[in-house]
Amino acid sequence: MLFRLARLLPIAVSLAAGAIASAQAPQLAAIRCAHPPKMDASPTEPTWQGIVPVTNFKDATTGKPVQDQTECRVAYDDDSLYVLFVCHDSQPNRVIGREIVPEAQFNGEDTVTFSIDPYNTRSGSSMSHFSVNAINTRTETIAGGHSSKAEWRGIWDSATRRTTDGYVVEMRIPWRILNYPKSLKPVDMDINFDRYQAWTKTSSQWAYVTQNFKPELLGLLKGITPPTHDARSRLQFLAYDAPGLDNGVLTNRAGLDARYAITNEQTALLSITPDFINIEQQIAGVDFIHTERFLSDARPFFTEGGDFFNPIGMYEFGIPFYSQRIGPINVGSKFYGQLSPSAKLGAMVMNESDGAVDSFSNYSLNVGSTLSGSAFTTTYDLGSVHDELVGDTVTKRWGNWFVHNSTAIEDNGQTRETAGNNAIGFSGPKLFSEVQQIWVDPSFNPPLAYVPWQNRRGAYTYSNYSDTIPKGMFHDWNMYLYTPDFHESDGTIQERGMQTGVTLTTRDDQQFSINKNLIDYATGTDNNFDLQYTVNSSNRFKQAGIEYLSGTQNSMPSRYLNLRGSYRAFHRIDLGLSQSVLVFNPDATQTIATIGWQIDSRRAITARFVETNGQQNFFASYQSAGWSGTEMYLILGDPNATTFSRRISLKLVWAF
Repeated sequence: MLFRLARLLPIAVSLAAGAIASAQAPQLAAIRCAHPPKMDASPTEPTWQGIVPVTNFKDATTGKPVQDQTECRVAYDDDSLYVLFVCHDSQPNRVIGREIVPEAQFNGEDTVTFSIDPYNTRSGSSMSHFSVNAINTRTETIAGGHSSKAEWRGIWDSATRRTTDGYVVEMRIPWRILNYPKSLKPVDMDINFDRYQAWTKTSSQWAYVTQNFKPELLGLLKGITPPTHDARSRLQFLAYDAPGLDNGVLTNRAGLDARYAITNEQTALLSITPDFINIEQQIAGVDFIHTERFLSDARPFFTEGGDFFNPIGMYEFGIPFYSQRIGPINVGSKFYGQLSPSAKLGAMVMNESDGAVDSFSNYSLNVGSTLSGSAFTTTYDLGSVHDELVGDTVTKRWGNWFVHNSTAIEDNGQTRETAGNNAIGFSGPKLFSEVQQIWVDPSFNPPLAYVPWQNRRGAYTYSNYSDTIPKGMFHDWNMYLYTPDFHESDGTIQERGMQTGVTLTTRDDQQFSINKNLIDYATGTDNNFDLQYTVNSSNRFKQAGIEYLSGTQNSMPSRYLNLRGSYRAFHRIDLGLSQSVLVFNPDATQTIATIGWQIDSRRAITARFVETNGQQNFFASYQSAGWSGTEMYLILGDPNATTFSRRISLKLVWAF
């Protein structure tokens, strides 16, 4: 499949030459410091005094300079990168910081983010992001994947300080947690600084890459010389042991992960009985849908190096590798990394406990910032059952316009089936619109893939428009329109109609949404309205919402009601409740109640009760995790079972 990329390159080069030139990317000279800063969030210390700050942050939606500006400085030495944000605020008493748990999402909080791609790919494919909220809670996305254990994830540091006109954030990012090129000569690196101001709901950027992220507009850190030595540990181990009592029977599950840094850019991983026990997975809802429900996967073996294993988005013909298809694993291995600044590879092989041997590999290539492609393959082997899938994708962009193509071929030894899509679209600052043609052969259904529709022919259009509102009650609004027109190979209607909706968010964080569905399916018609209302939509610690759907689904009368709320009491006790009722054929109900005590940033006690259609499950846990050293989990019950399990398990995790 790679030959298609090579064949397109001359065409892409000639087209790129005629494309409209983009705005000049901002630049920042790299400054080597003689002494590292003290990490006390003080902009007056000597390290920062000799460095001219960059400013002129622009609104990520409008591209216009924001009123409350941010000043940023960068320094480095052979140990680390150092970053300073000085965030000015005309109403400093309205700066918001809530989250104290590392790796959490900072929804609706004042936050700054430093992003860097050491390979200067101008594609965004190797970007790492480091975020800190106003109360010094950290979260990061380091290029190459994610691990819940601090020693593997990468340990970095930060400090914050409130000031009379805002707040200051200081970061120290060691080189050893980054993938970077070894070079004796100075190099350039792609960077950006981002800030979210909570009370104005404004995202601002130093390098204005627009809402749709155009990587060619990223800023440049000029003339930086990274260290030639590598301080990271080449070989690392992560072990766990989980003794327990299951229905009166003593059990024990133990496993070991070994990770080897082949180079700064490439990693190999071997996992023996990987840690799947008590990993809390997403709960499937009871609302009616026409296809298999897609669920995310939180198991560490699959999230580690996850950036290298995702060639296709799910709104096309499907996802070539869906890790929820994989059950318990005896042994798994992975390789992932940069083969060059523009090329990366991810490959994994797994031996399931039922004897199946699975594999998936994905090769991705970026040619500049506007042409990218990938080639992927999966295999499934269980005795007499053998299935192979190969495919590729190509995406090309000219300014705001883009085209995309994906193709996949499945061979199970008896039949050879194909699936794919072709798309053309426009991705501007406020408007996204595309037309996508999709085909899926009648028997195309690879065992390791997520393919929501088989025997599918046709196309859809999708448009989304969003904008801020300068004055009045509402802060922003969003409207979408989806028009599918699909049929089966014999001409039978599979999905045809229209879905549209509008969402409004007020300045005091209320959110209103109304959606209309009028779509014909082979089995019936959906003709309904869906209404949603949320109070404190960006504050998960004090939030309430309701969703109500009424009309027909599959040509049968249907009503769906979901009530949900969450509240943090006494600064540490989190309460959550969700009640869903579907009046349909058959009827369905679901209740989810949670309670958690966040003792501090590392220790927590949580419990959850789930009742789905009369089946009840409950689990409770204590965890002491999130830092370096030994982590401990104590779990009563099974968080992923449908009914309560008389099980108690202690899990210990070590990194060394």
